[in-house]
Amino acid sequence: MSEAPSRSRLSTTTLLIAAGAVLGIAALAFGTTVVIGLTVPGVRAHFDSLIVAVLLVQSAGTLWALTFILRHRGHRLSDIGFARPSLRLFHLLWQIPTAVIVVILTQALVFAITGSDPVSDSSTDSLAGNAGAAGAIVMFAAVAVITPSWEELFFRGLIFGYVRGRLGTTCAVVISAVIFALCHGVPILLPYMLALGLCLALLRVFHGNLWGSLGLHITINSTASLVLLQAVFA
Repeated sequence: MSEAPSRSRLSTTTLLIAAGAVLGIAALAFGTTVVIGLTVPGVRAHFDSLIVAVLLVQSAGTLWALTFILRHRGHRLSDIGFARPSLRLFHLLWQIPTAVIVVILTQALVFAITGSDPVSDSSTDSLAGNAGAAGAIVMFAAVAVITPSWEELFFRGLIFGYVRGRLGTTCAVVISAVIFALCHGVPILLPYMLALGLCLALLRVFHGNLWGSLGLHITINSTASLVLLQAVFA
């Protein structure tokens, strides 16, 4: 049997199915966690380890589901943005530091204007510490590597590609960045997430694939998640 032809244009149905999978997996994973924590005796004592395990399952499950949906709908990952990387990726040597400076300055400006204090990572430190060394490593892998992979596939692959095919590149950059920021749901961090979303989308345009934006996303998440390992091994 011959392989189904690849579709270059993303359909509304494909996007809705993918969005439903992302939301459904998150709701199922964390909803189940809450139910187990409230109903199963003895689980509360190991609740941090349970959350770490759920983060891994949720991120890996979402990545698998998006990949499965795209292939089932007749799309190759290369069509979505995971095409063969080129030597243009060497531009990341200056693009990543520049983007990091931009997002940090954006959030610093917000804190200066609003008078707010930076959001503390103490809850993350506690989670990593209580989960133990293995849990911290698993959580680092989920947050720093797997989550950026499925988010790039969804936000800069599916959403960006869908909007660009109908409204053009500029709208795709702006709309994908806005949706990315809103989906992270922390009001005080919206400017930070919007600036990051714009940088990621611009890298998607510059490189013509998802490798550039994935490189920045992994760098950002890895830097922010180093506290997970420091909380345990320091």
